Amino acid sequence: MPGRIHVSHHSDVPVYRQIVAHLSFMIEAGDLAPGETLPSARLLADNLRINRNTVARAYAELASLGLVESRGRSGTKVLDPGPERRRAPEHTEARRVLSDAVDRCLALGVSPDAVRSLTADLLARAEPVGIDVAFVECNADRADAFARDLQEHLGTPVRPLVLGDLDPEQHPADLVLTTFFHLAEVRALWRGTGSEVIALVVAPHVRTLVQIASVPKDRTVGILYSTEDQAASIRDSLAQSGIDNVAVLSSPDDPALASTDLVVVPSETPELRAGVEGRAEIIEFGNVLDAASLRTVTQVVADLRSEPAPTAGSATTPRP
Repeated sequence: MPGRIHVSHHSDVPVYRQIVAHLSFMIEAGDLAPGETLPSARLLADNLRINRNTVARAYAELASLGLVESRGRSGTKVLDPGPERRRAPEHTEARRVLSDAVDRCLALGVSPDAVRSLTADLLARAEPVGIDVAFVECNADRADAFARDLQEHLGTPVRPLVLGDLDPEQHPADLVLTTFFHLAEVRALWRGTGSEVIALVVAPHVRTLVQIASVPKDRTVGILYSTEDQAASIRDSLAQSGIDNVAVLSSPDDPALASTDLVVVPSETPELRAGVEGRAEIIEFGNVLDAASLRTVTQVVADLRSEPAPTAGSATTPRP
C-alpha cells in the first residue's frame, strides 16, 4: 500500500493533507477495505521519506473523519465509510470523470507519479485550510476552560492537553498555546517538532481581586485548588498585591479550614466549591485571558492560515 501513495514536497499544500486526501479517496472508493490495517506511521514515513509525526497527524485526521480507528498494538484499522459515502452515485460519476482525466494526462505524456502529485495537490487545495491548535495546562479543568474560551475567540477548534499526560508525537499541532508559568516546559516538549509555541498571559478577574482585597486584615483567607502548586501560585500573586493573610488548603478536609474565614476556589472546578459549601464564605477565583495575548494569538492564527506550510521535517523560525 505505501507504494500507492505519493506526496510532493514542492507543493504549498501540507504533506499530511496530501496523505489524508489519498487515503480518504482509497477508503471511500473501496481500494482499502474495512478491517485492513494501515502501515505503521514509522513504516509509511520511511517509505515516503517524511517525518513520522506528519503521518501520525494524517492518521489522526482520518480518525476524526471516521475513516480509521487506532487500536493500540493492533494498528490503525480502516473503518467502513458507510453506504452513503461508498456507493453514492456521485462517487461513481466522480470515479468515471477522474479515470477519463487520468487517461488524458497520461496521453499528454505526464508521468503517473506527476498525475498522483497533481491529484493530491488539487484535492488538498479544495479543502479549507485548518489550523491545528492546542492549549496546554497542568490541570484538566483549566485546560478545558481556557481551550473553550480560545476556541470561541479564534473561531477554530482548540484541543485541551494536560502536562504530564501527553506525548507531543501523539499530539501534533501547528500552534501550541500555554501560560507563561509552563512556557519553558512546553517548549522543551515540542522542541524540534515544527510546532509554534506561544505563551498567554492569564490574569485574575478584576471582580475577584476586588472581593479579596475587601477582606479585613484580621480574617484568614484560604486558597483551595486542584493542586497545592496552583494554590501556592495564587497565594504568591496575592502577596505581591499586599494581601498576606492567606493560607493554602490541601483539600476540603484540611483541618486548617476550621480557622479559615473565607475560601477562594477556582471557578472552573465546582466540585471544590461543593466540598466547602456551608463551612466557610466562598469566593470563586475567576481567570481571564489577557486581551493583548488574544490579539497576538489571533494574528498568529491568521498568519498560519495564509503562509505556505513548511516542508515536512523542516524547522520553523520562532516568532519574536
